[in-house]
This record gives sequence, C-alpha cells and structure tokens, in this order.
Amino acid sequence: MPLVTHILSFGYDRTLMPLRSMVLRGSRYVVKEAYSLDEAFRRAKSDAIDLLLICHTVPEGEQKKLISLVRSVRRLLPILCITKQEFAYSADGCVAVTSSRVELLQAIQLAAHRAY
Repeated sequence: MPLVTHILSFGYDRTLMPLRSMVLRGSRYVVKEAYSLDEAFRRAKSDAIDLLLICHTVPEGEQKKLISLVRSVRRLLPILCITKQEFAYSADGCVAVTSSRVELLQAIQLAAHRAY
C-alpha cells in the first residue's frame, strides 16, 4: 500500500476531474474531489488528507491563495500542481507535474516519500 493513500483533487473541470480520480483510484488511492477554493481548503485542513493535487484549470492566483492557506495549517502537506506542458512553471510551494498518468503517479510516490 502506498504511503499516500488519501488524495484531495481540486479543479474546475467536472469532466476531467472524475477521469483523473478514476486513474488514481485504479492505483489504490482514495480520492476526494473539490470544485471550489473554499471546499478545497476546508478538506485540505483535515489530517485525513495525505496529498493535495491542484488541476491546471485553477487559475494561478487561486493556486497561490490555496497553497498559502494550506501551508498556514498544514506546512508539510505535499502539494502537486498539474501543468499543461512539461517544464512549466508552478506556484511556489507546489511541485509541477504533467497530467501524464505515469508522471503523475511517480510524482505522488516521490512526494509521499519526501513527506514521511
């Protein structure tokens, strides 16, 4: 069983998010979805969440705001930001990763090992 087991996935695309969650669940992760900034922050505060995944559909300003809020209460929570292209910039405090299934799963495992 992976170290990270409970992932909070935050984004605005109601078609893309369930597909990504299905991929993660297929790799034995428990995934909760959030579709608003307030909901994402409320859920991320819980110790039951092991990793926060922020979709590229979230504007950069909102990503930064959420990361700042989360860091104020969960300083060590791993946060991954999905980018549309390789080597793209991501907000401070967030590890950039493409939506490639292989890269995403590897990034989750790596983030988990750094957190524990």
